[in-house]
Amino acid sequence: MTTKHTHPGMLRLERLEARQLILSLLILCGILLSNAVSRADGKPGTRSQDQQIPSRVISTPFPLELVWIPPGRFRMADITGSGQADERPLREVEISGFWMMRTEVTRGMFARFVEDTGHDTGNRCWVHDRGWSERNGLDWKAPGFVQSDDHPVTCVNWHDAQTFIAWLNRKSGEVFHLPSEAEWEYAARAGSETVYYMGDKPSELCAHANAADKRALEHYPGFAVNDCDDGYVRTSPVASFAASPWGLYDIYGNVWEWVEDCWRVSYAGAPVDGSAFLEGDCNRRGFRGGGYGDIPDFARSTLRNRGNAAHRKDDIGFRLVVSGPETKHSAL
Repeated sequence: MTTKHTHPGMLRLERLEARQLILSLLILCGILLSNAVSRADGKPGTRSQDQQIPSRVISTPFPLELVWIPPGRFRMADITGSGQADERPLREVEISGFWMMRTEVTRGMFARFVEDTGHDTGNRCWVHDRGWSERNGLDWKAPGFVQSDDHPVTCVNWHDAQTFIAWLNRKSGEVFHLPSEAEWEYAARAGSETVYYMGDKPSELCAHANAADKRALEHYPGFAVNDCDDGYVRTSPVASFAASPWGLYDIYGNVWEWVEDCWRVSYAGAPVDGSAFLEGDCNRRGFRGGGYGDIPDFARSTLRNRGNAAHRKDDIGFRLVVSGPETKHSAL
C-alpha cells in the first residue's frame, strides 16, 4: 500500500513546520519525565545521576533538536567476545564533544528538503521480502509501507544524505555532517561497555528499540526475534521508545543510520581521534544501529554493516551531528 501525495504548497509547508515543532516539544517533555542520565562510574564521558543533558534547538527550515555528547575516551570494538571479526581490533579512541540529533531525520524533514530543492531520489529501492531485491516504483515517499511525517526517512542513499546536509548547512549556517563510526559508537554506548547501553540482555531491547520481535514474524517467519511485541512491523514514529542515558532516541533499531566512513574490513589503521576513516572502499559506506526487521544481535552498539553508497534501502536512514563546543544550550 502506498501513500498519496499532493503537489506541495505553502499551506502544506506551514503544517509540516508546525508538526515538526510539536514533535520537538513532545520529545522535550518526554526527556523531562524520563531518567535520562547514566550511572556514575568514573569513566571519561559518563554523567552522574545529578547531571542534566544539555540540548539545543537549531533554527533550520524545521526545529532541529540536538543533545550534547560529552568528550571522553572509550574502548571501541567488540569487548564481550561475542561480536564479529570486523569489529576488531580493540583500540582506545579519543572523542571531542559534539552535538547529535536526538532523533533520526524524519520523512517530514526530508520532504521539506525535496520541496525546496527538487532533489530526485529516483524510483527504485531495495526491499527485503524473504531476500533482498531492488524494485521499481518505490522511493522515500512510498517505500512500500505506510509512513507519516514523524517516521524516519528511508530509501535514501549515502549521497542523498550528503545533498541534504549541504542544503541544511546553507539554510542554517551550521556545519552538519554524518557521524563517524567512532562518534556513532561512542554516542550509542553512552559510557557503557556492555552489548547494549542498558546491559547484555536482548530482552531489555524491547523497551528501547523497534527491532525484530513477535510482530516481525508476520513478515519474517523463522527469525530469531525477541519475545515481545513492540507494536510495529515496519518503521515507527521517532521517539516512540525509551531514550538512551544520553538522551538519544532510536539509536538501536527503527532504521540503520549511514555514517561518514569508507568501508574497511577491520579497525586496523583506523583513526584514534574519532574522525572518519576516508580510505579503503569508498564506494561502500558504513551504517550502524540495526533496523526494524533486524534480530537483536544486529541492533547493538558495536555491530558494523556496510552497503553500496548509491543503493537505497527501505530500512536505512540517517541522523546528523555538529561539532562542539558545548555552548548555547539548555539543560534537560
